[in-house]
Amino acid sequence: MDRTAWIVIVLCVAGLFGWGAWSTKQQAEYAKEVEAWKAKQAELAKQEAPADRDVTVAKVEGEKTASDGATGDTKAQDSAPSAEKVPAKEVTLANDTIRVHFTNRGGGIASAEMLDHQRSLDEEDGYVVINERAENPIGALSTGPGEFDATNWEIAEQSDRTIAFRTVTAEKLEITKRYSLAEPGIEPHLLDLIVTVKNVDEQPLKSGQRFLYLGAGAPLHPDEFPRQTGFYFRDEESGDVVYKAVDYFKGKKFLGIGSDSKPHDELAITEVDWAGVNDQFFTTLLTPSEPYPTTLWASRFPITFKGQQEPVPDKKRRYAVEAALGLPDLSLAPGDQQSVSYELYIGPKEYERLDALGDHRTLVMKYDDTPIFGWMFGWAIRPLASVLIQILVWLKGIVGLYGIAIILVTILIRVLIWPVYAKSTRTMKRMSKLTPLMNEIKEKYKDDQERQSKELMKLYGDYGVNPLGGCLPMFIQLPVFLAFYGMLWRAAELRHESFLWVPDLSMPDTLFMIPGLGIPFNLLPILMAATTFVQMSMTPKTGDKTQQMVFKFMPLFFLVICYNFASALALYWTTQNVFSIFQTWIMNKLPEPELKKRKKTGKGFLERMQEQAKAREQGGGGGGAGPVPPGAAGRTKLASEKGDRHTKGKKKKRR
Repeated sequence: MDRTAWIVIVLCVAGLFGWGAWSTKQQAEYAKEVEAWKAKQAELAKQEAPADRDVTVAKVEGEKTASDGATGDTKAQDSAPSAEKVPAKEVTLANDTIRVHFTNRGGGIASAEMLDHQRSLDEEDGYVVINERAENPIGALSTGPGEFDATNWEIAEQSDRTIAFRTVTAEKLEITKRYSLAEPGIEPHLLDLIVTVKNVDEQPLKSGQRFLYLGAGAPLHPDEFPRQTGFYFRDEESGDVVYKAVDYFKGKKFLGIGSDSKPHDELAITEVDWAGVNDQFFTTLLTPSEPYPTTLWASRFPITFKGQQEPVPDKKRRYAVEAALGLPDLSLAPGDQQSVSYELYIGPKEYERLDALGDHRTLVMKYDDTPIFGWMFGWAIRPLASVLIQILVWLKGIVGLYGIAIILVTILIRVLIWPVYAKSTRTMKRMSKLTPLMNEIKEKYKDDQERQSKELMKLYGDYGVNPLGGCLPMFIQLPVFLAFYGMLWRAAELRHESFLWVPDLSMPDTLFMIPGLGIPFNLLPILMAATTFVQMSMTPKTGDKTQQMVFKFMPLFFLVICYNFASALALYWTTQNVFSIFQTWIMNKLPEPELKKRKKTGKGFLERMQEQAKAREQGGGGGGAGPVPPGAAGRTKLASEKGDRHTKGKKKKRR
């Protein structure tokens, strides 16, 4: 190996040890912060009186405590005084799939339990609960960020599947919200919501700007990526889906340039199709029966997890996102009433469920929301991911395990692209045989890059070798990999699905924590890197020594990047590496391709391009005809060129 290769090796090894040392240092600093915080809290507890410790802190600045029953902003207090006399009450409606807890405080859904989804692998942790982080119920009325109606509504109707809340505002608007669980045979996570506004005054009124609270989306565990929690909406007019992750409010800056952080934001929607909030696997999705122009506001707030102690370092701090969708501004004559109908989906982001709902609601999955590559391959990623998840679910129904289904899908993909891979391998073998000739040209014309490039292209043309032919399988596999990545990142179907030693395919397959480093030992990514190294070592060597050394370190790069990804993704990659090793072994058993100069039957594409460029140079750049280059006879003349058509006399216009 040359000096450059050794430098690369030393830097990579130093980087790994540096990462481990930095992680250990961060944990030690965090432990010190926790101890200091505990000591400070203990000191404050001694100094404060007992009465001073019984204080409820509001989440939004300027908002009163929950015990006050109203927000601090006067325009949020839009219910009549009589509504405050209604006693607080909670009602639960349920089916076999979802248990919905309603509250008349704000007249909405305080929380919803997913009876078919455990919170964790430990059954004692109970079910996944939607909106448990929010202080206000889904469906509560709001007049803006942090401004909620927190009065107690009257229960106007109640049955085993339906509940309705009613109140009268200070401006004499009677508002009724009627929630109904879906009928048997319909999607069980679906509810119907009808908001009715009636003018009980003696003069015309407008409903004004009011929002329906969509609830809060919060990560289920501290290891979720911030991008997996956010709010979204679809504009019916443009068809675009706008998704903003929780870090959207943090702002983005590079070298001091960029957007600043913001406590909340409001976005105008031309024609709202649907809107909601989500975490990695679950979503609250509100769909009006008819699109209408409106506004959506959203904000974020910090959360902590079980076992976490304050203060939480900024890098480990997680946030929930909340949003509210504007109601239509209704004009009502005295005694008139108008209703707005919605479908409210509270449940997992499972493709088949959302697809059955129609109205493009599968776009909630945002498969193409991939940094850097999303805008390049989004057109392919979205349909590929949609097909892959359906095939995966279908295969799981046959073989019984998602792990086996992932392996089978991977093998199917590799079989389909076998011809492309075989052609690429033969091209790379021929390229490797050209390497000595390429090195001679590079050495001969090392001081003339233009001549060097021309000679290399001539060499490729003489032997009929496409230098990009070996990269073709990579470009074909990249959209497939990104589709797998996007699908597995969001597939609630894989949650808590086990395979071999992996207890949950949607999480890293951590076996234990490495002593002294505090780093998890994930076996599948290590197998992925090892099989990648073996597969690349069997690939024909092309390029110079530095390029070959860079390729040798690619497995290490992939290991670092993908170490904490879902184990399902590592399983897919490992499977395709094993298949590639088998495929390369077979290709190596075949006769070696011969390197022969091809017989020229005509001018190649590169030669034709060079002749045309030379003709343009000889013709001059001033727009004149110039000398006609050899071989240009019979060429179609441009409209700007002089010729026989332009020498004929023009007819005079009749007067």
